[in-house]
Amino acid sequence: MGENWFNVKQVADKTWAIRDKTQVACYLVEGEEKALLIDTCWGLGNLAELVQSITSLPIKVVITHGHPDHVCGAFQFNDLYISNEDKGMLNAFYDKQTRRQLLENRFRDQHPADFSNGEWINAELGNISTIKEGDMFELGKRDIKVIAVPGHTPGSICLLDEQNELLFSGDSIQTAPILMHLDVSLPLSTYFDSIVHVYSFEESYDKILPSHGETPIDKMVLDELINGVSEILEGKLVGNLEHTFFGDGLVCQFDKTSVIYNENQL
Repeated sequence: MGENWFNVKQVADKTWAIRDKTQVACYLVEGEEKALLIDTCWGLGNLAELVQSITSLPIKVVITHGHPDHVCGAFQFNDLYISNEDKGMLNAFYDKQTRRQLLENRFRDQHPADFSNGEWINAELGNISTIKEGDMFELGKRDIKVIAVPGHTPGSICLLDEQNELLFSGDSIQTAPILMHLDVSLPLSTYFDSIVHVYSFEESYDKILPSHGETPIDKMVLDELINGVSEILEGKLVGNLEHTFFGDGLVCQFDKTSVIYNENQL
């Protein structure tokens, strides 16, 4: 099942991108003593089984933010970490009625053949710990640092692997549209401050590994976002109104990426 539902690609030394058929990616990174799974996709396929086929090391799971395409597979693992600001969102997507609606509205026909509706709807979370800016996952000669990037959600994070010059960016930096018009999104100016903060680490990473769109991407995408969002905030750029699956927003297309924002939340 894992082979059919997931696509696995090694993107760096002891680092794998795992993309499911809904086209959301999570990442598995190995140190010498432990492994870290970054996000869990939708949980429609047996991600735990796939991860165990790649690594035999003990696994911790860190969630970049609380949206369902990142947290809904978390029930397959025991040792979970998320920012305090997004912990409530994580728990909300384990409400049985919410999960039933997600399944009916989004995935009625899109899941593996041996998928169990009841098991997915009734899933329960394991132990949840909260993390913050500067916290470190020590994996054994490989340390992964938490960088807070509030914006897309209040508790969004990036994860920095200085030894391998990698930045795992969740939905905060990517070539797919950056969704800043959601109900949970913070003002665009807050997001701008966050990506400027990420830029302060730019000598420590060479590649960015996001959850959607291409992976890995060039770190110049971050420069493009900083410049573009700055022009929106200064009134030099105004997006075009578009009706999206997640509601109306103003879309500003840059060169390799774009931002969808709310004009009343700058």
